[in-house]
Amino acid sequence: MSRTWTSRRSLLTAVGLFAAGVAAGCTSRETDERLATQEHPVTSASGDFTAALVPDGVELHPTIRDAEGIEVWTDDLGHVNRYVPGVVWERGADVLWVLSADHGNASVHRQDDGTWAKVPGSEGMPQDIAELAR
Repeated sequence: MSRTWTSRRSLLTAVGLFAAGVAAGCTSRETDERLATQEHPVTSASGDFTAALVPDGVELHPTIRDAEGIEVWTDDLGHVNRYVPGVVWERGADVLWVLSADHGNASVHRQDDGTWAKVPGSEGMPQDIAELAR
């Protein structure tokens, strides 16, 4: 076998492995049941709230609703369908994470007065959620 053939075969193998790794990474995020979608709202740790992606024209808005279905928070930033954000609750707290390639990551916390506040950035992000953000 020639050296050129071996090099090409090695290159094709490396490209194939890379593509498989990328596909596996995308698939695991897309199939994670903790992620909210338009069709799949997810419930907070307390069970008192749900989060979903709500369409508004060509944009999606992460939204939190209470147990009665009343909207208590919606992201003021629209996310285009091409960059669907990850929307996931922390496992042990009513803290929602919006994982966005479009606008950056943010957490949404309930304040003492009952309102919800969005905090930009990844500070304090649990490891299991950080893995989804990749």
